[in-house]
Amino acid sequence: MKINKFLTVILSVTILISCQKDSPTPNLPVGGLYENGYFVTNEGNFGTGNGSVSFIDENGLVSNNVFAQTNSFSLGDVVQSMQIINDHAYIVVNNSSKIEIADIDSMTYVTTINGLTSPRYILQVSADKAYVSDWGIGGLHVVDLNTNTVISTINTGTGPEKMLIKDNKVFVCNVGGWGLNNTVSVIDADNDLVITNIIVGDKPNSIVEDASGYIWVLAGGNTEYDANWNVVAETPGELTKINSATNSVEESVIFEVGDHPKGLIINDNRNTLYFSNGSWSKSVFEYDTYNNTLSTNPIISKDFYSIGFNNNYIYGLDVKDYVQNGWSFRYTTNGELVDSTEVGIIPGGFCFR
Repeated sequence: MKINKFLTVILSVTILISCQKDSPTPNLPVGGLYENGYFVTNEGNFGTGNGSVSFIDENGLVSNNVFAQTNSFSLGDVVQSMQIINDHAYIVVNNSSKIEIADIDSMTYVTTINGLTSPRYILQVSADKAYVSDWGIGGLHVVDLNTNTVISTINTGTGPEKMLIKDNKVFVCNVGGWGLNNTVSVIDADNDLVITNIIVGDKPNSIVEDASGYIWVLAGGNTEYDANWNVVAETPGELTKINSATNSVEESVIFEVGDHPKGLIINDNRNTLYFSNGSWSKSVFEYDTYNNTLSTNPIISKDFYSIGFNNNYIYGLDVKDYVQNGWSFRYTTNGELVDSTEVGIIPGGFCFR
C-alpha cells in the first residue's frame, strides 16, 4: 500500500504478455527464462487484484505479467516488492496479505506464505531464516525458509519498511505507516530480539550500507494536513549516517522543509548515494560518501516513483497517471537516458539478478 491506495479504478485483471519492440521471441538463455535481465514489480490498482511482475531482458525486450501467464492465476492486490532467495522469487503482495513464491528461472509457482497482514519487504538473514516487515503488526514476521512458514514475530516500531543486515544485525526503517515514526530498530538476528532503537529523521523510508561499513538512512520528513488537505505543518527530511558497531548517529544532512527525499540507493562501488528529492521528489541527486558532499544540481530531472541501481546504471520507474501502464527508464551515472521500457500498472520496485 503506497500513496496510490485511494485509487480504485476498476481495470481488467488479464494482461497479455507483450513485447516493447516488434520482433520475434528472442532465443531464451541456457539456465532459465529469466537469466539475464531484471524484474519490475507492478502494484496494480488498489482493490482490483491486478498486481503483476514484468521482466526486461538484456536486449531491452519486456515480458509483462510473467507470473500469471506461467501459472494461470494472478498474484493479487498491490504487488509491493520482490526478493530472490535460494533460487526462488519471493513476491510480497501487500493488500492480499501474502507472499507468493516461484522458481526464479521459470516463474513456476512453488507455495504461498500466508498469515501476514500488510507485508512490505522480505530480507534473508541466515541460510534458514528471513524477516518480513509488516505495517499491520508494527513489526517483523520471522519466516523459516525450509518450510516457508511464519514461526514468530518481532515488535519494532510503527510501519516497519525497508531492512538491511550487517554483522548479523538487522536495521529496520520504521517509516510510521499512515502515521509517524522516526526510528531505526536494530535487531540481533541470532535470537530475534531488538537491541536498540536509533532516532533519525521523521519517516525513514530507505537504507543502504557504504564501502566503509557505515549505514545510511534517508527520512522524508512529515507533513500534516487539515480537513481540506491544506498543509499545516512540515518537518524536514534527513540523511543520517550510522556507525553500525556502536549503533549511534555520526552525522546528519538536513534538507529544506518542503523537500521530501525518498528512495535511497547506492552505486556498485558503494561510494555514491542516489535519491529522489525536491518538492514532491521531482529530481535525482547524488551524495559522495567519501567527501560528504551533496550535488547542488540534479543528476536526472524527472519525477520517479522508485529508483534502482545495477551494473553502473541508474533506473527509474514512472507510474504515469496511476491507471495506464508505467515505464522503466535506464540512465548512465551522468544522467544520460539509455532506454525506456513499458511495464505494468503502477511499477513500484526493481529486483535485479
